Amino acid sequence: MNLEFHYYAILFLASRAGFSEAEARTLATSSQNVDDAIMAWETRSSAGPWRGTVTQNYLFWDEDISDSVYLPFHFLPGDPVHAASQRRDGARNPYIVTPDSPLAKAVLIAALESHNLYRIGIALHSYADTWAHQNFTGRLEEANAIDLSSRLPPAGHLHALRSPDEALGLWRDGRLVPALEFIDNRERFLLAAKKIYRYLRTYRRESFADEELVLSELGTIWKRDGRDMEARITDFCIALEVEPFRRGVWAAEAGMAGQDAEDGRANGYDKLQWLKAELKRRAGAGDGILRFDSPRFEGSDLQRWDEAAKEHLAAARRLIRDAGLSGARRGA
Repeated sequence: MNLEFHYYAILFLASRAGFSEAEARTLATSSQNVDDAIMAWETRSSAGPWRGTVTQNYLFWDEDISDSVYLPFHFLPGDPVHAASQRRDGARNPYIVTPDSPLAKAVLIAALESHNLYRIGIALHSYADTWAHQNFTGRLEEANAIDLSSRLPPAGHLHALRSPDEALGLWRDGRLVPALEFIDNRERFLLAAKKIYRYLRTYRRESFADEELVLSELGTIWKRDGRDMEARITDFCIALEVEPFRRGVWAAEAGMAGQDAEDGRANGYDKLQWLKAELKRRAGAGDGILRFDSPRFEGSDLQRWDEAAKEHLAAARRLIRDAGLSGARRGA
């Protein structure tokens, strides 16, 4: 999933579930920040050096990235028996993602029990991704191969490019049995939204009897009528009476170097800046870490989010390890 779900749909569902505007924005920004936190950074706090948590990577793929980024944040392992029943080859893989899986629910429930909105937002991202990333794994392996002639490595859903993440995407997954190979993301995303709305209403100890009305409103925004994503985002903003999302606000407010919250193009973990740093690191010309020193970091939204990301990572790794999977061995 992308910004349209991880920020706008979460903001919509949280608002309709009864969260205040500030609470809904914290949940949605925390969810979206999982895709934005690609830059390794370091600063100082009263407790000493503070190393930021990297929760996304858009270029390089290795075992460490799989273990520390993709498995815990984007590809939580699901039910291999159910997934095998949908595949033409019937192959079982313990790392395969399935929607609403027991492990994904455990991660989300642990976040809800923490009553930490930043951590809940992060967990909502991982939970929602179980619908978008179903039938893929967060590893580099043949189970992910859709096009055997592709020069791209079968890592995650790379063979499908962005298709699984687009709200109104229509695409084909030839690994699946004929009855399931043609995929309508709208159906998947509305199912994810329904589950999330139920969790949010239950968290507030309120009924979700109005879920059909809420989903109908969301379905209207996601109606296939020729609008592109930017137009649908405008519809979200109108429905919620909010300004468009601006990347990098939390980073700028915390004093991260080179970030301007007033620049609509700003990103607290700028992709070009990250790419240059990562290439230098891999060439042995640096460590790829952005360092800044700011009195505004202590107590900032960025610090609170990063602390929650560390808690999410520890919880997800523990649950993955308890499931008997090896991807959680680092830091377990």
